Amino acid sequence: MATATLVSLATATPAAAQPQPPDPTYPFTELAQILSGTNHDLQAPGMIDYFVRAGILENLANAGMPWRGLFDPATWTGTDAQQRQLTAAQQIFDALVRTPPMGLGLPAHPDYLPNWSHDGNFWRNAGDAALDDDYDTPSAQDASFRYPCIQPDGDVLYETEDGVCVAHDTPGAVFKLGTVHKLKIINNRGIPVHAKVFLPEGAEGSGQRYPVTVMAPGATEKQSDVGMYTLTAVRRGFIGVTFEESGNGVGEGSLPDMWFPQGKFELCRTPGGCRDVQDVTRWLTRTPIVPIVDVHGNELGNLAAGEVPKFHRFDPAYGADNVENPWYDLMDTDHINLWGQSYGSVAISNYGYWQGKGIGIDGQPLPKVSSIVALSGFSYTTTDIPIQYQTADFDIPVPAAFALTNTPNGLVDDTDGPVGTKDLYDYLRGEHKGDSPLMFLTYEGGSHGDSINWPGVPRNVISPWLSTSYAVDWFGCYGRADVDESACAALRQPRPGLSRAFATEYSPQGPAGPSLCVTIPDRATLIQAVYRPADFTQNNWGTAKYDCVPQN
Repeated sequence: MATATLVSLATATPAAAQPQPPDPTYPFTELAQILSGTNHDLQAPGMIDYFVRAGILENLANAGMPWRGLFDPATWTGTDAQQRQLTAAQQIFDALVRTPPMGLGLPAHPDYLPNWSHDGNFWRNAGDAALDDDYDTPSAQDASFRYPCIQPDGDVLYETEDGVCVAHDTPGAVFKLGTVHKLKIINNRGIPVHAKVFLPEGAEGSGQRYPVTVMAPGATEKQSDVGMYTLTAVRRGFIGVTFEESGNGVGEGSLPDMWFPQGKFELCRTPGGCRDVQDVTRWLTRTPIVPIVDVHGNELGNLAAGEVPKFHRFDPAYGADNVENPWYDLMDTDHINLWGQSYGSVAISNYGYWQGKGIGIDGQPLPKVSSIVALSGFSYTTTDIPIQYQTADFDIPVPAAFALTNTPNGLVDDTDGPVGTKDLYDYLRGEHKGDSPLMFLTYEGGSHGDSINWPGVPRNVISPWLSTSYAVDWFGCYGRADVDESACAALRQPRPGLSRAFATEYSPQGPAGPSLCVTIPDRATLIQAVYRPADFTQNNWGTAKYDCVPQN
């Protein structure tokens, strides 16, 4: 697409900011937008070929990794053979009882894939996809990556050393390159958590400290499935950290580690994720990770305490099993920011609640974070941390607490979709527990997949640009020592791709001030017909409903 067209798309005022006469056909014609992203992927050069080749290679590699220990002679003849055998058994069990089993699924999106094979080919490289989840091969423990410039039309360009964004094959272009390192963090249950640290170009040896983002993927997702967010943050001057919750993706742990024990922790229905995100932030800040289980073999005692039994656990104390954060001196640990998708978003939302209490779920000290971006999955929290909520017109439309009860009910506190998320946003503003800024935005015609960079996932083609741009502006305004005033100003401005059925709202002063209208709705959407029939009728045949304060 021509540069002039891209500029026009990026600066145009969305229709929702200038209300138009009602259109009763819109709720049905809007449905077509869900497939616009899929259509873009199908037409992207080389994408189908990559999808087939990378899908085969990555799935074969992931399915084979849990069995490697059985073919290592040290497993059977080494001085620590018994421990190695238990570890191998645990890895095989975890791989079979995980979401997804054996790490099978869609390949990593090629536009955000580091060059793990070190062959200089950053474009649709199936070999890199096969190595993306490999934490055993020594040569695949670090890689370089390009800085993506996500475009409103769905294309991805890359930033050069001259600071301009061009196509991947532009002659003579010298691209900026960051570096990524793989690592394992031992959580407080003695389970290794697979993680990656993405560093901006020149960070190592720079003597600078960079603000940090920590990304938690959704259930069945791998770290690469939300890579567009982390790489966009690195491009904006952050160090990016990703991790896979115990039992999720291609990491370690089993499916029960994600969800059990239920009912034991306040307002957390995803116990594995809630605890893992707390331990990852502890690891970043070199705060001790204190085991909450017996890591030395008393599994009957662990089971009696409600924990999932294991063949083998590791010690989270910094030392032999858990390496202390080697990039600590590069990180501004006073400015750590969380974002997550779906299951991961529920966990990072819950972090705000515990930060308000001053301790973690396990009663141990909890590092403070600066801001949160919650993507398509939300739990009750307090407004002690600036929070931006992102959802979509067709995000999972299932009954959830705030869509039905307008209050946390202690049983089903999680919510998805614009109706429940708007109710949660209003509830937090009315509760006045904290004074941090809040924002609520909805993608037009989008699904639960709009905040995942799975190739081919149903989504509005514009959503990756829209979502990442609002998210990194939130962090730029509230998540770094050198506040980006242009990012703060941009949060007040509408962008193409925002919902026309739900107002995008922003409360810069938190519950103490007004909720400003970033957009004003002028259409209805089908989810309103399910949850809010009166709103659907009003939006479809009259002046659309909103209760935010129009900006001057």
